[in-house]
Amino acid sequence: MFVLFYRLMQTITRRSALYITLVAFICIIIGAVLFSHFEHESIWTALYWSITTATTVGYGDVSPVNTAGRIIAIGLMITSIPLFGAVFSTLAGSIVEARFRRLMGMELFGPLKNHVLILGDSDERLTVINSLRTKRHIVVVSEDIDPTTLPSGVSCIKGDPRDLSILSKVNPSQARHALIIGSRDGDILEIAIALKELAPNLSVTVSTKSLLASRALKAIGITNTLVWQELLGHTLAKSLQAPHAADLLMQMVNSEEFIIQEIPVSDEFIGKTLSELKSTYVGYVLGLVQENDVILGVRRNPVIQHGAQLLILKEQ
Repeated sequence: MFVLFYRLMQTITRRSALYITLVAFICIIIGAVLFSHFEHESIWTALYWSITTATTVGYGDVSPVNTAGRIIAIGLMITSIPLFGAVFSTLAGSIVEARFRRLMGMELFGPLKNHVLILGDSDERLTVINSLRTKRHIVVVSEDIDPTTLPSGVSCIKGDPRDLSILSKVNPSQARHALIIGSRDGDILEIAIALKELAPNLSVTVSTKSLLASRALKAIGITNTLVWQELLGHTLAKSLQAPHAADLLMQMVNSEEFIIQEIPVSDEFIGKTLSELKSTYVGYVLGLVQENDVILGVRRNPVIQHGAQLLILKEQ
């Protein structure tokens, strides 16, 4: 509600400034035409006089010499000068407000719909932002965030992501995805509970330290959990068996040419085996997600069911 109200006020302010500017220029044009007629000056001289009068410069090299001209000057001054003053004050107020909001960590860019939420405090936050910012509108909610360290165009709210009133400002029910990160599993669980309360159907991924926290998260309906210590341990173990395994994994996740994407399996493949799909599918299939189980398809060859998702390597 706060975000909608703020955006409405921004729209009204910008629209009002545009209308006021338009009316001020109309007053200048009308004043120039009348001054040219009654003072017997060329239209360009009259326009020059009208602009210098409306902007309070008033060089004095052109001035009214008869009663009609003076009345026109009075009318122009009492209309255009206040109008331009209102426009300048509106612009100055917008600049000050923008800087104040940035200092306070209350920057929101673009519509809060189909955006990606990053909630919590963690060292990997900036890496995630840099990887996603060219593809999605990112909104960060964190207590310790410094808005000046964020790339341009990344929205932020400085506050506790466990607080429902803070979370509601970033419209989680309309978000595309949410990532919860943090240094303490207790904080991560509290953020996840608050987020589920506001947006129960939102797709959520959580980075956590322990398997115990991962089980607790799954108990509240969050199945996409990444236990980073376990991931690091397995990666190191695989590197001992195949020295370039870690390099291969890093190339897959860091490549500028390819991305790993999860897409629904089309109806034509329902009822077929994974090997049959791989033999006819145009693209590189990494695996299958079915019934919350990720299947590589190296030794297992399941029958594809409704609701299954393909993990593919796709060119950007």
